[in-house]
Amino acid sequence: MQILLLCALLCSSDVVSAVSIVDYKQQPKLYSCIFGEGVFNDIVSIILFNTVEQLQYLEFSASTPFVIIGEFFMLGIISLSVGAFMGLATSLMFKHLRFLTHNAVCETFIIVGMSLFSYFATNMIIIAGIEMSGLISLLTCSII
Repeated sequence: MQILLLCALLCSSDVVSAVSIVDYKQQPKLYSCIFGEGVFNDIVSIILFNTVEQLQYLEFSASTPFVIIGEFFMLGIISLSVGAFMGLATSLMFKHLRFLTHNAVCETFIIVGMSLFSYFATNMIIIAGIEMSGLISLLTCSII
């Protein structure tokens, strides 16, 4: 288990130091690129960790790398799809149901509620013994 955690830490990169050097007001595109790269690295490390964690008790064979690649893409695509769907649903709801935007408290409550629904719905999806990542779904929903 310690090897899995070390792998996840090596795949993930901390961009706080790089973001703290760049001023958003002077270079907004550079700031966004650095921040987006850090978020992307975190997503990949979470997916990789969840994939490898499910396979820690599996005996290694010639087909194991293909199983890892398949589960990696399945976990990523499904988690990102649920988050994107919920984010788009929230955006369309606010666009077409304008009465929801008259009160800031109501609007904030709906955004938080839809994001949490995305998180919990994705965590409940289990395909072939692999639990999908609610964190990736939440992040995708909040970006959209």
